[in-house]
Amino acid sequence: HLLIMPITIALAIFFYPTTSNSNSTGSPGGKTGSPVDVGNCMGCHTDALQGQGAEITTDIPSTGYTPGNTYTITAMLNLGVGSGDPKGFEVTCEENATNTKAGLFGASDPTNTQLKNNGTAVTHTTAGNSMNTWSFNWVAPIAGTGAITFYGAFIEAGYPLGTNFTDYFSSVTLTVSPSCID
Repeated sequence: HLLIMPITIALAIFFYPTTSNSNSTGSPGGKTGSPVDVGNCMGCHTDALQGQGAEITTDIPSTGYTPGNTYTITAMLNLGVGSGDPKGFEVTCEENATNTKAGLFGASDPTNTQLKNNGTAVTHTTAGNSMNTWSFNWVAPIAGTGAITFYGAFIEAGYPLGTNFTDYFSSVTLTVSPSCID
């Protein structure tokens, strides 16, 4: 009878479920790999393999952004062998010269996207983690800001296998200049 209690405790510890590094509710913030954020999804998804890539597109004209104007930004994860759910992303924008956050994001689709870091970044929601394309708004920064870069980090998580077994990571940047009237 003296061995039953220690054996029971040992088995409980051995079979206790481990926590997955999943953030199905969205990135905790600061995980885009930008100069300010430094970290990316690989901080939690440590064993993630290289993904099939990602894209950030926008309706900013080729002549550049106009300060104060609102633009639509689209983040898209190219699906590969890890095309299961969940999927997620975080995007931010920084001024190239000073590496400071530039502009403000708006969640035009609050069901699938949400703001992070006081509106300087956007990520997926729980409902949005089954998608591979997300769109949101970005208000261009004030005049004199200069060229900016959007930074995006994307993950295809290995759920239901868990514990990052078959995760895939991708990152991408998009640089945009201000318009000539800036």
